Amino acid sequence: MIDLKGAIFDVDGTILDSMTAWYDITVDYFRGQGIILGSSEADKIQNMTLEESIPYIRNKYLPQMSAETIFAGFKARMEHAYRSTIPPKSGVCEYIRRLHLRGVRIAVATSGFPELCTSAFRRIGIYGYIDAYAYSSEVGCGKDRPDVYLLAAKRLGAMPCDCEVYEDIITGVMSAKKAGFTVTAVADLTNAHDKERLIRHSDHYITGWDELLSKI
Repeated sequence: MIDLKGAIFDVDGTILDSMTAWYDITVDYFRGQGIILGSSEADKIQNMTLEESIPYIRNKYLPQMSAETIFAGFKARMEHAYRSTIPPKSGVCEYIRRLHLRGVRIAVATSGFPELCTSAFRRIGIYGYIDAYAYSSEVGCGKDRPDVYLLAAKRLGAMPCDCEVYEDIITGVMSAKKAGFTVTAVADLTNAHDKERLIRHSDHYITGWDELLSKI
């Protein structure tokens, strides 16, 4: 930790306890359209990016609606949740605060929307600690490639070898590790099936942020 120059955080499932909220938003949206979505299909859609999910939903379920209308319906529900209800994971805000106090520069690397992240961060009190943001939409690819983490490191003015990435999805853990970052994998209800791979492909695996608070 002494030599750490940059800390790069994923948002959903890492900082915010939001993965179940995404599931609920998906189910609620379909219910509003008169469609009862099975849990396996809801999981499938939840694990897609919005760029993937909107065409899928339109083609399979709502061909009478435009992609723009479907997108607007989802985004309205997400905006309410991020501004009002989605909580941070226990201990993460204090961990970020302590990193900041130690002079570690902090970035966010996410596939989410900029305005959703910043509104949630203001509400939970960490907005002032974030030095840089990098979004998958800026680099044109998902986290199966390390581009968004590399962009975050660049904006921090740091090399990958001087940064630690905190991530909950296996594709992100693997790509960040291959790009030369130190990686801490973060357990979440939605990644339990990937636990063994997360452990194998990361430098550290935590089930909660309290595990790191005792070390800083």
